[in-house]
Amino acid sequence: MKIDRILSIVMILISKRQVQAKDLAELHEVSVRTIYRDIDTINQAGIPVVTKQGAGGGISLVDDYRLEKKLFTDDDIELILTALESITSAYTFKESEHVLKKMKSLIPPQNEKQQHVFIDLSSWGKDSYLEKKLQLIHTAASAHQYIQFTYRNAKGETLPRKVEPYTLVLKGRHWYLYAYCCVKKAFRLFKLKRMSDLITHSVSFLPKRIKNEDKPWNDSWHEEPSVSTLTLRLTEDSVGKVKEWIDENEFTVCADGTYLATITLPQDDWLYSFLFYLGPDVEIVSPLSVREAFDLKLKQFQKPKGT
Repeated sequence: MKIDRILSIVMILISKRQVQAKDLAELHEVSVRTIYRDIDTINQAGIPVVTKQGAGGGISLVDDYRLEKKLFTDDDIELILTALESITSAYTFKESEHVLKKMKSLIPPQNEKQQHVFIDLSSWGKDSYLEKKLQLIHTAASAHQYIQFTYRNAKGETLPRKVEPYTLVLKGRHWYLYAYCCVKKAFRLFKLKRMSDLITHSVSFLPKRIKNEDKPWNDSWHEEPSVSTLTLRLTEDSVGKVKEWIDENEFTVCADGTYLATITLPQDDWLYSFLFYLGPDVEIVSPLSVREAFDLKLKQFQKPKGT
């Protein structure tokens, strides 16, 4: 969009003493002629831009204006970059790549600092099917287009759904779509893993106004709130595996040389996979219900086929 490009050019000019028109054109994927038209628009808006021709020339703001109007410090921009790069580790789309390029161009090379924090939100392994869903939903939400899919609920029932997509939410290791369901006539959260046969409609909808207090991701919700607090008895050999999940000060050393540890985990199939991963040197002290369920799963796993 033209307004986004003009805002980006202004921010670059505020940060840099001088920039070449061809560099701005390459960054924004437009012609040099278009950049000069944008410069005329910026001048007409009252922001003093000067252009110098020939060797050593370029585009810049009047010096006094730059000193008075600088909006962000280099530290501010570094913080924004860290947030953007962390987000794109989980979900990359064309717009985010453009924004990153624009923000990085605001920091002169001599002012770049070592990044002290990076949050990697990506999942283990590449899920190309999930990425396609994310891209399709993001595009439809941006264009205010209906989407349709088959949805499998927590009971295993499959039902057709037509929705107005609004917001993609990453929470609790899973992606969700916040959308207005045309079947239920209400806003709902849909888990992307439970969607299939996803298609976009060419028909557009008029977006509904959503108040901040109505956005469920602002609360401490979780689709599957059932968790278990486990007390585990560990041998010296198994402690190393659990230390990836529990701080060292949360272990209790027993008189017989074993260790007791307490950990809270979601009570689902992942919990039992985690217990299998710990191996036979781990004893579930409590709760009894998890211990019995795990013992049953272990017996089923060890049971020979055909018996």
